Amino acid sequence: MKYLTLLFAILLSAYSASAQEMEPEWVAKPVQCGSIEDMAKITKEKGLSLTFAGDGLSNSVNYDEPLPVFVFLGINPETNEWALTEIDTDQNRGCVLGYGDSFTIDANTMQKLAGPRS
Repeated sequence: MKYLTLLFAILLSAYSASAQEMEPEWVAKPVQCGSIEDMAKITKEKGLSLTFAGDGLSNSVNYDEPLPVFVFLGINPETNEWALTEIDTDQNRGCVLGYGDSFTIDANTMQKLAGPRS
């Protein structure tokens, strides 16, 4: 038991030290992109309904400044599928930033974000 406690203390110290040394970093990851028509077809086939949409900015290794984009989240409450998609400024290309088959919506948080009902 004494050795187990010592091992745990060493591992915890090592984890704390490495966590403090980590700095934020930019990473690149592949995303799936296609025409707006392809994005609409996939959205329709999956039965995804627009749940959230917003104008925003996206960083790219190809440009010095962030680019304006339109981002939307589509969900299918029957299958629990979802997809987060980004549309470029020319509105001719879309990229799937993430997708899955499980989601939750916290009704209390959504109600707070919506504010008082009028």
